[in-house]
Parts: sequence; structure tokens; C-alpha cells
Amino acid sequence: MTVIQADGLRKVYGDAVAVDDVSFTVEEGESLAIVGESGSGKTTVAKMLLGLETPTSGTITVCGRPRPPGRVSSKERRRRAREIQIVFQDPYSSLDKLQKVGDVIATSLSLHFTLTPAELRSRTAELLESVGLAERHAAMLPRQLSGGQRQRVAIARAIAVEPRVLVLDEAVAALDVSIQAQILNLLADIRERGAISYVFISHDLAVVNQISDTAVVMHRGVIVERGRTADLLRDPQEDYTKALLAAVPRPGWKPTRRNRTP
Repeated sequence: MTVIQADGLRKVYGDAVAVDDVSFTVEEGESLAIVGESGSGKTTVAKMLLGLETPTSGTITVCGRPRPPGRVSSKERRRRAREIQIVFQDPYSSLDKLQKVGDVIATSLSLHFTLTPAELRSRTAELLESVGLAERHAAMLPRQLSGGQRQRVAIARAIAVEPRVLVLDEAVAALDVSIQAQILNLLADIRERGAISYVFISHDLAVVNQISDTAVVMHRGVIVERGRTADLLRDPQEDYTKALLAAVPRPGWKPTRRNRTP
């Protein structure tokens, strides 16, 4: 089943074209990467999928339901939230700094499910455990957690409503390499446990290689290459994709030292 179908997406801001004629599909259980440098238009595409930006033209269908522009009711917003959720790059700014971790997750659950207080506590604890956190973390504030732990909370909050699609917008970019690996393994485990699809937004082909089945490469608002991720990494056809791949550090890589003016 196709869970996302984007056809001819275009987004214009004044005289600037951020996204131009972008089309792709995401199948149930698939992980699609949208790859490109900053300014390539990939985050704008993510925002259009979530309804945070309205396409200038083009159409989006999520879980078989068209997403026409315009205001929607609270009931429809909740229904859409059950279909697609997002995890942002910076979990500290996306979490309420004054709300305890357990309350962050419980609030999300309460908006979408009718649960008794005991059921709410139990489900919150289950979600924390599912992302590798302990029940004791429920009583902590975001500032008391590490960056990786905060991102785990953000993921728990997103999957709490049991969405069909999870958009991850540079979700590991702010983490160090060892923590990145932990979060990527966690995401792989979550996808293996349930029928969830990913749209993974990233500039990093090394990360994309670990998390996605297929990929589209964006440059200056347009898709310049697409295909199975393994094929793109093994034999890229476009110069831009080759340049992205060449930028991935290899074993033994050392930064080039700049000459200093005496």
C-alpha cells in the first residue's frame, strides 16, 4: 500500500523557488531518504508533507487521503496526526523545557486515546522502555537528559500515537557519531516491530545508507537522481550525487590543514 504520494510539488517564496516539480511515493514499511545539502529544498518538502507549509502547486496524498490546502477542524488535525508525525533535528527546542518527560508522552497519548490514569502510566512506561529509557526518566526534565536521551523522548512522543509515517528531519545530525549509531539502530528496531514507514531527511549519505531502502537526491529544489539507496551509493550517475558521496569521510580520512598567513 502507498502511504505517501507526492505529485508535482512546487513551493515558491516571493521570487525564490524552493521546490520545483518534486514527485515520489513511499510504500508501507518503506524507508525513503530525501538527501541534499542545506538549501536543497528537502526540509521544505518535509514541511509540506506535515501540512506546516502549503504547496504553491502539486498534490499530497497520505494513507490514501488527499491533503487539500486550507484550514481543517481539530478532529481532522488529530486524524492527520495519527497518520504522520515528525521528529526534528533539535529535540531540546521541540520539547517543553518545563514539562517532565513522562508528561510529554502522556499528553500526546491523552490527545488520541481514552485511557485511565493507570493505563496512561503503564503505556508511558512502555513507550520509554521501547526507546531504551527507564521508568525513572519519566520524572526528569529535558535539561536533565543527554542529547541522545532527549531524541529518544522525541521519538517516543512521535510513535505514541501509532502513526503510519514518521518523518525524521536531520534527526541524528546534532548527535555525535556513537549516539547517532544508537538512534539509527533504535529506528531500525521500531520499523521492524511495526508497520511504520520513514521519510528520512538528511545531508549525510553515510547515515542514509544505514536507514533507508530508497532515496531521492535534491539539488536547488529539484530531484536530480533517485533509486535504491545501495545502487545510488555504489554507482551514482549525477555529478551532484558523486560530490555528496565524495564528501563522506572514509577510514583514515584526515582534515586538510589550511595554510596560515605568517
